[in-house]
Amino acid sequence: MLFKVQSYRTIVSLAAAAGGPSRPLATFQSETPSWDPTGRLLGITYGTWRRVVDDAKYPDIAQDAGIIDVDPAIPAKVATQTSSVVHASMSEDQALCWSPNGKWIAFHSHKDQSDDVWLRPSAGDTSPPRRISFLGRGAETGWPRWSPDGKWLLFDGASKATHRSVMFVAGVDQETGALTREPVELPVRGVDAEVSHAEWLPDSAHLIVISKEGPGRHVIFTVARDGGDARVVYRFASEHDAPGLTVSPDGRDVAFIAPAPDGFFQVFRMPVTGGAPAQVTTDRSHKTQPAWSPDGQWMAFTVWNYDAQFWRMR
Repeated sequence: MLFKVQSYRTIVSLAAAAGGPSRPLATFQSETPSWDPTGRLLGITYGTWRRVVDDAKYPDIAQDAGIIDVDPAIPAKVATQTSSVVHASMSEDQALCWSPNGKWIAFHSHKDQSDDVWLRPSAGDTSPPRRISFLGRGAETGWPRWSPDGKWLLFDGASKATHRSVMFVAGVDQETGALTREPVELPVRGVDAEVSHAEWLPDSAHLIVISKEGPGRHVIFTVARDGGDARVVYRFASEHDAPGLTVSPDGRDVAFIAPAPDGFFQVFRMPVTGGAPAQVTTDRSHKTQPAWSPDGQWMAFTVWNYDAQFWRMR
């Protein structure tokens, strides 16, 4: 008999944006960090993914959205130490983000058989979450991001015309949570690639995007909020398909994940205007999904490990 055993582990960690060692913020299964506007809290995705070893009831996934305190001196050790549970449906709930005024939280969920972006008050109001994207059954939706001016919500998702991953921008009033414009697909010229993630630049009028041009080929570019001509920042090779990226609060630097000479996927940073990347993390572990703190001093990210072994039994 020949069989395979595999293990996938993730934790959320922190490092200085200028470079330095990684320190865990949560030692239980956690990923997709995002900062609250004050920099004191971190939104995470947590859970075991599968409720049983072979779960045929997809999207019945044990993955929830929650909040932890940012304190590397006392990392959260178990999921019950989340300071707040944002959403915990019988499905995939992940990748939350706060509005700039802290009143609203947007997150990705498969709630009610969807794969969309949902919106809920951050505290106090117990009204149920409201779905604000309707891309259709099976159309994968990515991680939402709120613009610095609080007027727009950005996310990637499947184009209804081409089914490729593209960017969408919706108008949202951060005071009331009301949708002011339905999500609109952004046309991009000059780059032929599938979007894996995008972030806002500080002016709320431009985006910085990471896309996959082909197997093992990625491109980072900037583009206007309504689409148009792309300006390429950096091209690089990596087998990591959805590594995420983040931008410094002053908009000068972008941080992303790329393979380092040590064989691990590490955090790198470089000027948005172009230049040579500088390696931020050096400890021997794989990183993904970086998130820059509001004060510019720190980066949170997911540390992950995947091991697979084949066994033979007679």
